[in-house]
Amino acid sequence: MADLIPFPAARRFDLVAGITRRALELSPEAGEKHIQRSLDLQATVMRRKGIGENLIVRDVADLSAAIRAGIWQAVMSRKEG
Repeated sequence: MADLIPFPAARRFDLVAGITRRALELSPEAGEKHIQRSLDLQATVMRRKGIGENLIVRDVADLSAAIRAGIWQAVMSRKEG
């Protein structure tokens, strides 16, 4: 059986932007829960597709990093006033 290699979730810009945008709308605690639920959901979907656990772990970590980079960028670019 061939190994499935997923398209990197971190490169799915609409997915990253949507999760980031929603997390920023929530309180820090609720935003973190939203991020974790989203990451768990992506992992579940990849498991259903038969993707290997080692690839899932790597992809979810990359997705988490992309989301957190988006949050950091949004926070640092806010204008005071």
